[in-house]
Amino acid sequence: MGEADDRRSGLAEGAAGRDGRPRSTDFVSAAETVVLDVRRHPWLLVPPLFRTLAGLVVLVAGLGLLPVLAFAALVAAWARGRLAASLRTTALLAGGIAAGLAVLSSLTGPGLPALLLLGWLAEDVADWYTDRMVVSDKRIYRRYGVITRHSPSIALTGIAFLDASVPPLGRLLHFGTLRLDSVAQRDAPLSHFDHVPEVTAVSHEILRLRTQALPRFPQQPL
Repeated sequence: MGEADDRRSGLAEGAAGRDGRPRSTDFVSAAETVVLDVRRHPWLLVPPLFRTLAGLVVLVAGLGLLPVLAFAALVAAWARGRLAASLRTTALLAGGIAAGLAVLSSLTGPGLPALLLLGWLAEDVADWYTDRMVVSDKRIYRRYGVITRHSPSIALTGIAFLDASVPPLGRLLHFGTLRLDSVAQRDAPLSHFDHVPEVTAVSHEILRLRTQALPRFPQQPL
């Protein structure tokens, strides 16, 4: 019981930011209590960071084969993590963006492409910062969007399927993917949450809250 209580207490601390101040939950009904407020693992930002560095190396060192291939590989890693794209789409994005960077650099010099790379990185950071999974005692929300904010939600009692998967790297860094579904669900943003810190503990907490939210019927006398 002690270990479970410590884990639950640690998850509850996720409802506040790293500075200890609660994040805005104005999209949650006042009749609900926020239990979890989880931002994706910072590992998600590693491919965009190295993609930017590789692109800057391409611009500074020239259009050498190895720097361009490294940039394309990191674009592919970004596409897989950010867009969950198919292999064909990932390859087309990686090749197209690498070729576009090379052409733009040859036409305008390194200045404009460098600004575009840094702006792209800033957009990835903003997307990571604003994308959160918020769990109340009644519903699961996904809050996302940099300019236009979205907050689709699903009732805890409507969840028919819940799966927490942890890849090998996730076992090392303590993150995984949470997949959920319901009979009436049509909103793709709620079908899965990737790079969830301590995903197994989060799934257990959601199941606990779901059990509490289920209606209780009085037992009929025999």
